[in-house]
Amino acid sequence: MEFKAYMSMRSKKSGFVLIITIILVILFSLYSLVILETNTISSNINKLKYLHLQAYIHMNYIKDTITSLDSVDINALDINDNRYDLNISKVYDMNKTSYYIYIKTKDETPICLQELVVKNN
Repeated sequence: MEFKAYMSMRSKKSGFVLIITIILVILFSLYSLVILETNTISSNINKLKYLHLQAYIHMNYIKDTITSLDSVDINALDINDNRYDLNISKVYDMNKTSYYIYIKTKDETPICLQELVVKNN
C-alpha cells in the first residue's frame, strides 16, 4: 500500500512540474516575440527617419538653388540619388514666379515632401 501511495505522489509531482515547465516555455516564447517585434518596429522607424532627413536635405538644396540664382532652369535641377523622384513645377504670376517642389521616395516607403518657393521677378 505504501508503494502505491508513493507512486501516486510521484506522478502528481511530475504532472505539476510538467505543467509549470509548459507555462514557463509559453511565457518566455511570448516575451521573445514581443522583443523581436519591438526591434523590427524600431528598425523600420529608424529607416523612415533617415529617408525623411535625406529628403529634407534635398529639399533645402533645391530651395537654396532656386532662391540664389537669378534665372533657374528647372530641367537642369536634379538630385543625384536613386531613391528619390523630384518634380518641380514653375508657375508665372504677375511679378513673381512660383516653384512647386515635390520630392518622394521611389520605393514603397511613404516619404514625400512638398513645398512652394515664391521668387520675385
